[in-house]
Amino acid sequence: MPRTSQPFWVGLALLGFSALFSFLSPHFWSLGNLRSIAEQSSINLIAAVGMTFVVASAGIDLSSGAVVALSGVVMALSLREGWGVGVTIGLGLGTGALIGLANALLVVRARITPFMATLTTMNLIAGATLILTQGIPIYGFSARFAWLGRGSVAGVPVSAAAAAAFTVIGALALRTRLGVYALALGGNEEALRRSGVPADLYKGALYVFSGICASAASVIMTAKLNSAEPLAGTMMEMNAIATVVLGGTRLQGGFASITGTLLAGLLLGVIRNGLVLIGVSSYYQQFVTGAILLTAVLFSEGKR
Repeated sequence: MPRTSQPFWVGLALLGFSALFSFLSPHFWSLGNLRSIAEQSSINLIAAVGMTFVVASAGIDLSSGAVVALSGVVMALSLREGWGVGVTIGLGLGTGALIGLANALLVVRARITPFMATLTTMNLIAGATLILTQGIPIYGFSARFAWLGRGSVAGVPVSAAAAAAFTVIGALALRTRLGVYALALGGNEEALRRSGVPADLYKGALYVFSGICASAASVIMTAKLNSAEPLAGTMMEMNAIATVVLGGTRLQGGFASITGTLLAGLLLGVIRNGLVLIGVSSYYQQFVTGAILLTAVLFSEGKR
């Protein structure tokens, strides 16, 4: 299946599953449930936007989930010290940017493969988060901060608006030098270098962007839960990667689709929500998601 057509099929699957769950449950199209789908999908979508650029460059970022957890803890400690919401968000995003920079240095300067580099930082960050918290969640934030995860503007959840904003930013960025060079890095890095482009600079920027997106997802998650959980980001990097691949972005690099990432994120959100509505055990939800991803990979990678 051509990569350019994969978003179309993912969109078709989204419509198909929506029709199926609306038939199986009269509550699927209720305003409350649609809001729930939007809120649940937003966190994964924000992280997946950043992951799209890294994967497009033939890289990977396994530290995203750990970034979510550490950023949440940093923000929680900031709020507990009485610092303002704006400063707190800045610290959270800065945490993601710094970790992204660390990943970039390991990949670009130390020449460690992206898999091993980000696997290493994932473990270091996860350990640091547990040390900071002693494994105990930090609860109780101001209503102003909680609004970022639970509030709405003109009936639209803030979390969904944030996801939409990051999706638009990602779509626009894909048309800039950052996006073009990300695809070129995945297509033929050596040719890009020989053309005089500072490939290492742009490759590093991709990991910083991914870290910022992961920490932005942490802002929404921490505010929604009204707590910073040391294990909050567990498996988030895998969900983001699954969303990116399902949306049509090549793991080998060279092609990316923000539209596909958006549709895949919504598809996974609809499936998880629909399975809950019809009473399917949570034990089967991950299995169903994996089966759908396997099908997509077989069609896209197997026929490439």
